Amino acid sequence: MDGKENAMILLQLNKVSKSFDGETIFSDVDFEVKTGERIGIVGRNGAGKSTLMKLIAGIDEYDEGHIAKQKDLSIGYLTQQMTLDTANTVFEEMAKPFEHVQHLEQQMNDETEWLSAHADEYDTDTYQSHIERYELLSNQFEQLDGYQYESKIKTVLHGLNFTEEDFNHSINDFSGGQKTRLSLAQMLLSEPDLLLLDEPTNHLDMETTQWLEGYLNYFKGAIVIISHDRYFLDKIVNQIYDVALGGVQHYKGNYDQFIQQRDQYYEKRMQEYEKQQEEIKQLETYVEKNIARASTSGMAKSRRKMLDKIERIDKPMIDARSANIQFDFDRNTGNDVYHIRQLSIGYDQQPITKPINLEVTKGDHIAVIGPNGIGKSTFIKTIAQKETAIDGEIIPGANLRVGYYDQKQAEFTSNKTILDFVWDQYPDMNEKDIRAVLGRFLFVQDEVKKVITDLSGGEKARLQLALLMLERNNVLILDEPTNHLDIDSKEMLEQALSDFDGTLIFVSHDRYFINQLANKVFEMDAEGGVLYLGDYQYYIEKKEEQAALTAKAQASEAENEKIHTTETNYAQQKQQKREQRQIERQIEQCEQEISEYEERIAELEEAMTQPDVFSDPEKANELATEKVNTEQQLERVMTQWEELQESLS
Repeated sequence: MDGKENAMILLQLNKVSKSFDGETIFSDVDFEVKTGERIGIVGRNGAGKSTLMKLIAGIDEYDEGHIAKQKDLSIGYLTQQMTLDTANTVFEEMAKPFEHVQHLEQQMNDETEWLSAHADEYDTDTYQSHIERYELLSNQFEQLDGYQYESKIKTVLHGLNFTEEDFNHSINDFSGGQKTRLSLAQMLLSEPDLLLLDEPTNHLDMETTQWLEGYLNYFKGAIVIISHDRYFLDKIVNQIYDVALGGVQHYKGNYDQFIQQRDQYYEKRMQEYEKQQEEIKQLETYVEKNIARASTSGMAKSRRKMLDKIERIDKPMIDARSANIQFDFDRNTGNDVYHIRQLSIGYDQQPITKPINLEVTKGDHIAVIGPNGIGKSTFIKTIAQKETAIDGEIIPGANLRVGYYDQKQAEFTSNKTILDFVWDQYPDMNEKDIRAVLGRFLFVQDEVKKVITDLSGGEKARLQLALLMLERNNVLILDEPTNHLDIDSKEMLEQALSDFDGTLIFVSHDRYFINQLANKVFEMDAEGGVLYLGDYQYYIEKKEEQAALTAKAQASEAENEKIHTTETNYAQQKQQKREQRQIERQIEQCEQEISEYEERIAELEEAMTQPDVFSDPEKANELATEKVNTEQQLERVMTQWEELQESLS
């Protein structure tokens, strides 16, 4: 990225306003993009994020204000609906940004052929002029990284999950989501000065999203992103523009920092609003009491003028996290929630993975992750008894009251109003209480009279979550609960679930959501799956550690092969024996630690069953925390022991 001192303004919006059909979308918007900047645009659905992006891209007209752009500014704009429509092959289409480079390559080939055909004219001026022209073309070609352009295309296509086999297929053979990915690939390859991305991760899995994060962090141009993927924003942007209430507020920092600053800004605005309301009330009271009195009428009129001149502060909108959502229950489960043993899942007696083993205990918030198609949804559906297991067993604990939510539930239809639909299921509740519950999920006033078939995907999702809250379950099993939700609704749900004292098992692609909620991560794979005893960040660190160990082992193996091909002298042998003895001592130390940790875990498990502990929640929680920490330490030493064993083999 360019240094701040050298940063140039690429694009500026000054006091820009935009309205549709007489309704103001936003007004007096200031927005600035400099070279190398990474900017995120956030806001609830319908706030005007995409409209703002269209103004920046120069696609939509604005009503008032001014937009200035740097001369010859190249802009790449990816919309949510963008798809390539062409009979060209994937590689042909991806090569279009390099047409100038290809033209140079063709000219170089032409010169090479001429020089080869006229080798006997080496001493002539004409031959020398062709050599000079070839050198000039060759220098231009190198400056444009001409020798790397095919490699660049392959890197981006592989990163966005296209194989070598796909390269020669016609683009029209691919699905809409794949075409959107190809549009993104072409845009990245064109390397514009300013890259505008509207929901770029919508058609990407977790792995591909991580690749895109890495690629964009090395992208030379400026980037403006609209995204509901808050983890993605966190990793890339260093500025946020929040579109809300007809205005756009600017914040410095990534998404996490924006949340903190926004809440501070909200508090400050609320204080200013309340202070002004108090002042207005005092003035109005004075005017009311004194306007009719002859002695004080002049002063009352003066204060009335003051009232007229006051620039009223709008009441700040209550932020999402203040919504009072709580997933409560009447009675908790026992300590053992599920024993999952040799569980085989799939359809038509065809297992998707090898048997799964998992222990779920009270208070676990387990995120289930893994590649697309591995069976994550099938797994949690099977736990929730929405699918039948092929083999194995799921042994539930005592007092389980299980609530299940998935994406398809959020697509339900009904001709009833929201209020009547909920009332039919809870006829003993009065209207006031039902309205209060719906209000917590942002259905306020006349919105409860909306017909369900007319609701958006996000509204249907919020309604299903409201119904789930009313069930008062102590175990929640959720499949992609943040799908269809805008950022505010996601924050609202996060807050509610983080305060949930029961047991939570959920599938999600939303890494920010996982990071906020998970205290364990179960990664599914073809072998069944691995449980990581920590949050999402702990999982990431363990995966990186494992990748480093694998790379080290491979390097060691390659080195060993090299050593075996040459004669090993006596000194080398002696050194190897010394290292071997050292490793053996380390292994012994690890085995001792493993034994100590296992003994301590057994002691803690025994202690947690004692009546005096069982009846003391504080003590029970203290022992449970120590048990989790000890299990993490045990896992760390086991990993170290395995690494040392591998180094001996």
